[in-house]
Amino acid sequence: MADAASVANAFVDAYNAGDDDALLALCAENIEVVHHNRGVEVSGREAFGGLLGAFKGAFPDKRFENRRAEHSDGDTAVIAHTWTGTAAAAVPGFAENAGDVAKLDLCTIYTVKDGLIVSYHDYG
Repeated sequence: MADAASVANAFVDAYNAGDDDALLALCAENIEVVHHNRGVEVSGREAFGGLLGAFKGAFPDKRFENRRAEHSDGDTAVIAHTWTGTAAAAVPGFAENAGDVAKLDLCTIYTVKDGLIVSYHDYG
């Protein structure tokens, strides 16, 4: 069974590659996704897939970069990094105009059970 850090790193790799199928395969059916400070909360793999699709349309080149720290203990992995993407159009709370580059310094907490991510929390 994969440890939490390996699963979290595979998630980031799939996200950066734009491979939503590979990313969702790392998620439990009942995953909880919360973007604190952004008012985003979804439950379930299907709903998370919809959220990923919406962000891919809004920020086609979205990615995580500038990893500053990584820690894992038991079923939890924590990564401090920067999310960035170029807006395809104005996105309230992220970008005022098309072409604006949004950057969010985040601390992401992944909880992994039986090799799958059951909760994903972004702070930042």
